[in-house]
Amino acid sequence: MTHTDNPDTAPELPPTPDAAGEIRDKARNLHPIRLVPFVAVVVLINVVNLIWTLKIHSLLWRWTELNDWVVVTSWVANSVFALLLVFALYAVATRHRRAPQIALPMMLVYLSVATINVLINITILIIAPGFSRGQQLSLIIVLGLSFTAITLVYSLWYQIADTHLKGGALDFPPNANDPDEPPKWFDYLVVAFFTNSTFGPTLENVRTRPAKAIMMSQTALSVLVLVVLVARIVTSTR
Repeated sequence: MTHTDNPDTAPELPPTPDAAGEIRDKARNLHPIRLVPFVAVVVLINVVNLIWTLKIHSLLWRWTELNDWVVVTSWVANSVFALLLVFALYAVATRHRRAPQIALPMMLVYLSVATINVLINITILIIAPGFSRGQQLSLIIVLGLSFTAITLVYSLWYQIADTHLKGGALDFPPNANDPDEPPKWFDYLVVAFFTNSTFGPTLENVRTRPAKAIMMSQTALSVLVLVVLVARIVTSTR
C-alpha cells in the first residue's frame, strides 16, 4: 500500500461550494441579528429621515399634497421604533443576546414603513416644480441625504434577508484571518453602499431570488435619485 492509499494520511479535500454554503448558514444561525445594534441603526435612520424630510419641506414649502402620507408613515415608523427600543432596553437589562421572536415581524414592519417613507420623499422630488438657482446647495444636501437614507435602510434589508432567508442572501469573500466569521452589519452596509454607487455588488454574490429583488429595488431607487436630483442641480444653475 502506498502512502497516498492510506486513508489516515490522505490529504483533506477543500469543502465543496454546497458544503461551504452550509458552513456559512450554520454560522448565521449561531449569530442571529442582535437587537441592540439593529435599533442603533434604526435611530440613525430616523435622524437621517427627519433631516431629509425637513430639508425637502424647506425646499417645497408650498407643496403640501403628500404631507398627510408623510405624517402617517412617520407616525407608524416612530411607533414601531418605540416598541423596538423597549425590547432593546429589555435585552440590555437582562443581558439577552438573542432578540425575541416578535422582534423580527416588528423589524420587517419598520423597514417596510421606512422604505415607503423613502419612496414618498423621492416621489415628492420627482413631481415637484422647478427649483431656483439659490437652492442648488440645498439640492446637493438632499442628494447626500437621499443616498444615506437608501444605504442605511437597505443595509438592514440585506442583513435580515441573509440571516432569515432559506439559503441566505449573499456570499461574502471569506475573512483571511477568520474564515468562519459570520458577516457583520458593516458588511451589509458596504453592499448597500456599492449598490447605490455602482448599481450592483462588487465582490459579493447574490444567492437567492428575494435578495435579487431587494437589490433591484435599491438600484431602481438609486437611479431615480441620481437622474432626477442631478438633473435638478444642473438645471438650477442655468
